[in-house]
Amino acid sequence: MKRTILKHIFYLFIFLFICSLSINGTETKPIKFAWLSDTHFNSFAYAEDDLRQAIDDINANDDVAFTIFSGDLTEFGATEEFARLKKILNNLQKPYIMVTGNHDVNWSESGCTAYEKYFGTPHFIYDIAGVRFIGCGAGPMLRMGAPCIPREEVEWLAQTIESTDKNTPVFFVNHFPMDDGVTNSREVIDILKKRNIKLILCGHEHQNSHRTFNGIESIIGRSLLRRKDPIGGYNICTLINDTIFFNERIIKTETKPQWHKVILRDCNSVDDSTVRANEISYAINDKYPQIKETWRIQEKSDIASQGEIDGELYVYTTTAGKVTAINTKDGKSVWNYLTGNKIFSAPFIWKKSVFVSSCDGKIYALKRDNGSPIWIYDTGYPIVASPLVKDGTLYIGSSNGKFYALNAGNGEVIWCTDGLEGYIESRPAADDKNVYIGTWGAKFYAFDRKGGKKIWEFDTGRGRYFSPGACWPIIVNDNILIQSSDYFIRAFSQDGTIVWQTDKPKGREAIGYSSDYSVLYIQGIGNNITALNLKPDYYSQKWEFSMPYDSNFIPTRLGTDKRNIYIPSAFGIVYAIDVNGNELNWEHKISNSAITSFCTTSDGDIIVMTMDGIVVRLSEKQ
Repeated sequence: MKRTILKHIFYLFIFLFICSLSINGTETKPIKFAWLSDTHFNSFAYAEDDLRQAIDDINANDDVAFTIFSGDLTEFGATEEFARLKKILNNLQKPYIMVTGNHDVNWSESGCTAYEKYFGTPHFIYDIAGVRFIGCGAGPMLRMGAPCIPREEVEWLAQTIESTDKNTPVFFVNHFPMDDGVTNSREVIDILKKRNIKLILCGHEHQNSHRTFNGIESIIGRSLLRRKDPIGGYNICTLINDTIFFNERIIKTETKPQWHKVILRDCNSVDDSTVRANEISYAINDKYPQIKETWRIQEKSDIASQGEIDGELYVYTTTAGKVTAINTKDGKSVWNYLTGNKIFSAPFIWKKSVFVSSCDGKIYALKRDNGSPIWIYDTGYPIVASPLVKDGTLYIGSSNGKFYALNAGNGEVIWCTDGLEGYIESRPAADDKNVYIGTWGAKFYAFDRKGGKKIWEFDTGRGRYFSPGACWPIIVNDNILIQSSDYFIRAFSQDGTIVWQTDKPKGREAIGYSSDYSVLYIQGIGNNITALNLKPDYYSQKWEFSMPYDSNFIPTRLGTDKRNIYIPSAFGIVYAIDVNGNELNWEHKISNSAITSFCTTSDGDIIVMTMDGIVVRLSEKQ
């Protein structure tokens, strides 16, 4: 009898011990998963081989329950890359979850729609053994600039966290480390801390490391790529009880000893008052009380393009696929029109029409007064470029090597030229004979306006990353000016001869002009603003001004009026400097996200938009 009692006590002890293997009281068992990051498919010749062999390696490991991919899946985010990647990942015999990285969205010729076509939404919820994995996509979409989480992803994350049980342990997955290098990291962390956040997994830095972001333990994973090694690698993560262990796995070779472990704790109990990274402070606005916000709009998705103003009508687009017209005086909605997919196109207002393109592949002509469609032309492929109307003809590039001329009145095709290298993002320029456009194939083209025949082309000779793809060309003194991401501003004659060029200002796509186009303003990638006097056959430096920041890069056109040059920033501050380069007149912080557009109103105010969906009118009280 005594032996039986002892036996029951022993089994009870074993049962209680098993039940104690939990996080926050939720019964669990060891979880092992593979974690791959920064695969950069289609980059180096060995990238595909590393991925294929990693899949074979994971398939052969019976202990791995699932796989996480934490962004930069591809090199350029191209449709063809995602199509091939999907075929390869079909060989993975374990469930996998993934998020996008900056390489997947910054140069996406499909406007970030190809990922969704092949893999679904760029975010996920994955529940396993009492743990909830939550991942969301990266930004900015289709724009170079400071890392951020897209507005729509932040909105989704907030809703997802709200619907998550308060006791459920949460692991957050993103491509970017949630430090002050991500413009809205503080907002994301504040959302995560509303529930039981335990850990952040991220990539981007290509090497294994660990840090604490606002009290949350965070692990940065290595790139899958082999680089100088014989083969690539990834991480094997093992969650046992309240501890997660990290081992680097060299594909088909060895699993190295544990390089780090995290004892999971209650991150909300940590006093993070001394570790708040990237706090949004508006104290700067107290220095310039004469700058007032007349009205403010907050969209629930990104605003990645420039707005268009015509009298008291202001039109802008969002990545939710919406075209919105508002009254400039009070910011109230005049009309809205919803297209079939994301919009990265800046609208163009001409007579009684508003023209815009969408990633649903269509070009829209909408009525200026109420937004109803006049005509719609379907190109059959996503468009991220912006239209131009000149002499009744609409000119626009596409993402699949085509350039269109349409009748602006009825949408009929006048001509279509194909075979262009690289996708088109910007707005063309046109003179009396030709129309001009740059591509993300390092090319700049001139086409005959009447028939679309290619007249000439220019190649930067330095490859895709050094393209005249984002800057809008403009015609000044019968020269065609374009700023390229190889830092050169070039002036071409109508026949394609380079009249002059310079890379001294070290600018990329952020340029602006005086009202009479006699002065060109270039925002450098450092802290310099350079003004160039423009003459028919040459240029000369007018002045250079040093900004109150160390570096700043965002491909947004500078705004100008008679008194100020408006300088965008990647961190939500508008700077107004004197047109003569003498002083900083004022600065005003709108948000913690990139400035994407300036438009001046007829009475001297400016309408400013930010990447995180804010539209605001600023007034300067004299």
